[in-house]
Amino acid sequence: MNITKESELMALHRAIIEAKFKESHEDSAIPYSGILSDLSERIVTNIIQTLSENGEHDEAKSWASIVKLNEDWHGYGCIKNWIQKTESWVDMSVEDKSQFIKVLCSPYQPSKHQENDLIEFGDRHWKT
Repeated sequence: MNITKESELMALHRAIIEAKFKESHEDSAIPYSGILSDLSERIVTNIIQTLSENGEHDEAKSWASIVKLNEDWHGYGCIKNWIQKTESWVDMSVEDKSQFIKVLCSPYQPSKHQENDLIEFGDRHWKT
């Protein structure tokens, strides 16, 4: 399936973000899904590409800038909460923690500083 219509891509993005970053989940696997993480990143990439192809360059730039993780956004608290609920944190290497955080944040991209802060947050919580 190839979805290229801007409105469909945006609807998919909105649905994934609503499902992934809500306060509580009936399906707890949603925030931890690597497949959903990859899909959400591809959707945002396709939105930006479609906007650019349609000559909507300012809108494409706006979308490109919103993929940066915002600590003031409610989803940032969700990410911290998921780290606190992840008992396997103590068994993860630094590389695994980094990859795990990228999956949790997806489609938003944490800066290296944010990534390090989230790793430190998890380490403090789990005292590793």
